[in-house]
Amino acid sequence: MTRHLPQRRHSRWTTTACALAAVLALSSIADADQRIVLKSGIALEGLFAEIASLNENPFQAGGQGQPKSRPILLVDDGLRRIYIHERGMVAGPPQDVRGIERTIEFKQSVPLGGSPIQGIGDILGVSDFNEYGRRTITIRGPTGEAIDIVQGITELNSRYAKVEALKAKPSYVWDMRVATSSIMSETLQNIFRQRIDQSDVNERLTVVRFFIEAERFRAAEEELTRTIRAFPELKDMNTQLIGIVNRQANQLIDEAALRASVGQEQYARSVYQRFPMDAVGRITREKVKIAVEKLSETDRQVKELVDALRTDLEQLPEGQRESLQSVFAEIENGLSSATLPRLNDYSRLRKSDTVSLDERVALAVAGWLMGPGSGEQNLVVATSLVKVRDLVAEYLGPADLVRRPQILEELRTIEGAQIEYVARLLPQLLPVKSWPEGSADPDIPGLFRIGSTAATEAAEQSLIDTPDYVVQLPPEYDPLREYPCLVVLAPPGAPPELELAWWAGDFAPSLNARIGHATRNGYIVVAPKWGRDTQRTYEYTPREHHAVLSSLRHAMRRASIDADRVFLAGHGDGATAAWDIALSHPDHWAGMVSINGEPSKTIQHYFPNAEHIPLYFVMGEASGPKPPLIRMGAVLDDYMNARNDATVVMYRGRAREDFYEEIPKLFEWLNVATHVRKPMPQDIDARTMRKGDQYFWWLELGPLKPLVEINPVLWDQAERKRAGTVNASVGGGNQVRIDGPSDSYMLCLRPEMGVDLNEQVVIRRSRDRVPDYFRFDGELETILEDTRRRADRKRPFWARVPVPLND
Repeated sequence: MTRHLPQRRHSRWTTTACALAAVLALSSIADADQRIVLKSGIALEGLFAEIASLNENPFQAGGQGQPKSRPILLVDDGLRRIYIHERGMVAGPPQDVRGIERTIEFKQSVPLGGSPIQGIGDILGVSDFNEYGRRTITIRGPTGEAIDIVQGITELNSRYAKVEALKAKPSYVWDMRVATSSIMSETLQNIFRQRIDQSDVNERLTVVRFFIEAERFRAAEEELTRTIRAFPELKDMNTQLIGIVNRQANQLIDEAALRASVGQEQYARSVYQRFPMDAVGRITREKVKIAVEKLSETDRQVKELVDALRTDLEQLPEGQRESLQSVFAEIENGLSSATLPRLNDYSRLRKSDTVSLDERVALAVAGWLMGPGSGEQNLVVATSLVKVRDLVAEYLGPADLVRRPQILEELRTIEGAQIEYVARLLPQLLPVKSWPEGSADPDIPGLFRIGSTAATEAAEQSLIDTPDYVVQLPPEYDPLREYPCLVVLAPPGAPPELELAWWAGDFAPSLNARIGHATRNGYIVVAPKWGRDTQRTYEYTPREHHAVLSSLRHAMRRASIDADRVFLAGHGDGATAAWDIALSHPDHWAGMVSINGEPSKTIQHYFPNAEHIPLYFVMGEASGPKPPLIRMGAVLDDYMNARNDATVVMYRGRAREDFYEEIPKLFEWLNVATHVRKPMPQDIDARTMRKGDQYFWWLELGPLKPLVEINPVLWDQAERKRAGTVNASVGGGNQVRIDGPSDSYMLCLRPEMGVDLNEQVVIRRSRDRVPDYFRFDGELETILEDTRRRADRKRPFWARVPVPLND
């Protein structure tokens, strides 16, 4: 039954007209909600409350006194409770908005009393909902036995379903919320047909309205069609079907636009070519035409620039023309929506009377090789950059120990081989290495398997020396386009392929592609094998860190990964690993996603390292023997300050699950424009207490002091657990100050960190009375070796200075 009582039979038809008019307008009374917009641009809706702390552990909170301020904003949308720092993350005051339009109630045999479910063990199995809105969930009990609990849907709206434990012996009190989006439309239709009075037109139209609110337009179309057939008096509602079809068509248009924006233009074109123009209204048809014209405009721009450059090249002397044929062929074959910005300077100035032919061509060549804004107008220099680029690519790729010094010597003789040019060439290079022979999956396009999964001692040793991972490239992958990357960590014991499929989707043979959210959003997904075959928990060891980081570097040399948009994520102990690795090496990541991670050991000490990393935590409020905010509330509190971008999402009444229903929100968060790797800070304030956690942006530490370093395997035996503090800064007078828990350092320099490498750099180490002085000689070996080692072509270091300086 619904919340609204059905009308008496004699008045039903007089009220139907009003119900019909409201089906598409969605103008009925809604529960009041508020809406805030975060500084990231993400909007949150629900009921708001200000709280002082996430820590619900009375033993940790006791004696400290109740904080006077309430800096944390709690947003309850009925399905989830979301926690953020109000002053640090909210862009403006909340606004009143229309909430959930309508909630449908179902009568179920809910117990009046029973044992409340507060902590849930492992979920062993969950059945599908039947036509009565009931299912059986099997959980592990306190003593390890399996407990079957029958649940029923008692409330349903477009956002969530309230699922409660039903009467049984013994009875349990359990209010669980699941996203409506996680329930199949066919399942919901079967429930409605069983639980809704099919002879009541208002009840039937309520179902149509529900599917419209839930944006299940195909189901809404089906239900409205069935209702019209059952009630011939509603034949005038055939016109309303057009509105539903239009909304369904707009979903398709939005999907095509998303695909086009991430480089999947063939997919978008195929959608527009097969679009049912005759079935939609004029406005929708116009949207399709505009989208097609936008794609055609890109094609037109590409052709126009290629033709113009060809004309310009034909006017050059034969010798110059011949020397530029190879780079022109690259431009002709590679110019696309992704690479058009490289020719911005040429496009803007090619018709200018003040720019000569040589200068125009130089702008085109230099822009193609170094990116937009190069401003290089000397054609001799621009031509020499082609050779420089090829030698640099060889150095980073196939060159061996014998060939690399030879390349450095050749570069010294080329006019365009200044380090400033090389630094700008590096981000525009194609991937410098090829995938290993035999690594491509024969059946799934874009899937590569690297390393060995054999459970042998040699394989375990190779985990340290050779990366072991799977990687999925997105559809229509173009090595000239930069792609965001997800490094995803499965729980120990689970194959990396399962975690990859959670993010990128299962492979659909009929489409010859994966159909998940990472695929749709154009992400490269890297899933390392980070643990031993016999491992069951995350051990906080440098070996595990190396397995993840070496996999990422290996992939970055072979795929066009945007080094500024690499995110680390995981489930369970894989999420714990992601959490720890992100805080230990904060200079790598654009953000971190933890789904059911549990903080321990170093995580509890490394919270200052999180200031430069957006964090997103997902968990169930009933997971574990004790609620998460009792177990880890004090740790999460550390991130709730104005300097951090941290979001905690707590699903109501839920256990330790994979929370796939959260994935659309996750990609909304991942795609935020500000969620990119932060600029290198001029001031470093970091914590370390483990071997391997010894580099932070532009400073590498030598061996840690004995009182600081702790072996994570012997964590419980350590008498002293206090992280060492790393402080370093770039200040006036071209000075760099260094202090940390080591006697030696490696200072890595590049102009973007705030030093002037044309001047003497003054290096002051704490407790040293006399500073060190360094002058940069302009040599290329350091920048090339650094790029070859770290595979980061966007932030290569120009110089590496040992501190104290070697005698």
